[in-house]
Amino acid sequence: MQDVFPSTPEQFRNVLLADDSTYTNEYRSARKDKNLNIEPWHTAEEYDGQVREIKFRSICNSPMCPPDTAVTEWQHVVLSPDKKTLVFETVQQPHDVPFGSYFEVHCRWRLEVKEETSSVLDVRVGVHFKKWCLMQSKIKSGAIDEYKKEVEVMLEVALSHLKSHSSSSSGGDTDKNSALSLPPIPENTS
Repeated sequence: MQDVFPSTPEQFRNVLLADDSTYTNEYRSARKDKNLNIEPWHTAEEYDGQVREIKFRSICNSPMCPPDTAVTEWQHVVLSPDKKTLVFETVQQPHDVPFGSYFEVHCRWRLEVKEETSSVLDVRVGVHFKKWCLMQSKIKSGAIDEYKKEVEVMLEVALSHLKSHSSSSSGGDTDKNSALSLPPIPENTS
């Protein structure tokens, strides 16, 4: 999916991804995920930006899966030196689902400044298989469908969080972009 998002890349990082932000707790709570443990951001040794690990239990909606699963998510964020572009990547590893050790769900968010208070947001999601298995196409389509729903919740909560943060910090009304329509998220076919 690609659309205009009512935030600059720097605001996205500072308001939604900072260690003291409640955003991740809010969207995980909205998804009814439990046992959330968020490690603080730290400098990545292998590449630019910062990384952190989060763990939680997530509800499973597939009939082939248990009611919930433990998930480890690795997050990586890079803000360009000119603060005009942000890349936020996640890799999720489900632990208690059938063939869970065979695959990871990858997501890449890219924000690029469009105007003074907005960015073009591009979100891509895909499934990476570490081992081949017979159920690969079914797992891929199920995981992508589930993650698309997660991104929808993430965006809804992000918009609400940004609006409340902006209202509380400026005292003004920031409702001009609250009716943001979000198109479907394309699969990353690579």
